Amino acid sequence: MDAIGEKGQDKLLASHVVVIGCGGLGSIAAPYLAGAGVGKLTLVDGDIPDVSNLHRQVFFSTRKVAMSKSRVLAAHILKLNPEIKVTVIPDMITKVTIKEILSNVDVVLECTDNIQVKYMVNDYCAIQKIPMVYGAIHKYDGYVSFFENKDEKSIHLRDVFAEPNDDIPSCSEVGVMGTLAGVIGLMQANEAIKYISGAGKCLTGTLLTYNILNNEQMKLGLKKTFDLDLKTIFQNSSYVSEQVCASYEISLEAVLSNRDKYNLVSILEVHEHKNIDSNVFHIPLSQIDPKSWESTEPKPTIFYCMSGVRSGKLVNEILFQDPKSDVISLAGGLNSFKKLST
Repeated sequence: MDAIGEKGQDKLLASHVVVIGCGGLGSIAAPYLAGAGVGKLTLVDGDIPDVSNLHRQVFFSTRKVAMSKSRVLAAHILKLNPEIKVTVIPDMITKVTIKEILSNVDVVLECTDNIQVKYMVNDYCAIQKIPMVYGAIHKYDGYVSFFENKDEKSIHLRDVFAEPNDDIPSCSEVGVMGTLAGVIGLMQANEAIKYISGAGKCLTGTLLTYNILNNEQMKLGLKKTFDLDLKTIFQNSSYVSEQVCASYEISLEAVLSNRDKYNLVSILEVHEHKNIDSNVFHIPLSQIDPKSWESTEPKPTIFYCMSGVRSGKLVNEILFQDPKSDVISLAGGLNSFKKLST
């Protein structure tokens, strides 16, 4: 492959790529990055594989597992390329953890299905001058761009869409053609490979759109239009939507694997409360005021309800009052514990 050559292959081997989101896009992109010879991959996702997603997340199986998508995907990648270094972060990325996760990285692939997370990652990468590959899918349409983030004049996501739109439904809500995830995930991996190796021309300053039904694609030239201070925006934004925000959720597997790190609080009412373990605190939701919430514990607080809806809303309300609060919602709530127990 003369466009890459030995020098390009050496660059790939020396590179570190972070894949945020190991669902429809990330589960496709990451194995191809490993196959291309990327030396170090960090996989970030706290969600657990679900049979309803398998049409677009084909590296997972119908077998029920308690492991996060990031762990399952890492195991698959190590079978493909056992010499690669794979780091697993079995949690959703948050404003609290993003600095540590994105340290010493060459390229970031933003592969989540959460609009607020996309803007959080975009803003941090633009501020820290970290190259980012943007990918998104919606029903039959896919979008890819490469934000090089060389300096303050570089184009990023806010030059395309200045503010996040929480009204856009996720793939789980509106559906998506499974093959579209494969196409866009491959394009994201390809952008990273081109940038690292120096082969070809990246989609810098360009938004590529692709329709899976008629195979039409367009390249839209982008201009620098956003001139507000990103550092101030990042500092003042909670990056939490009105809906339950996946960036402030954590899987039960991640909690149990590092149980001593977290303060686990049940917000279930008395008649429905059940302990996940003997170290759970119980504070019914009706007794919690989000405006005055303060934890007495020095470690992050994880709230859980029955399904994750009430705890997610509580976390959103607390973070709206104080974005620095170290609070997280347990994804799936007590129901996830019941599934794990069976």
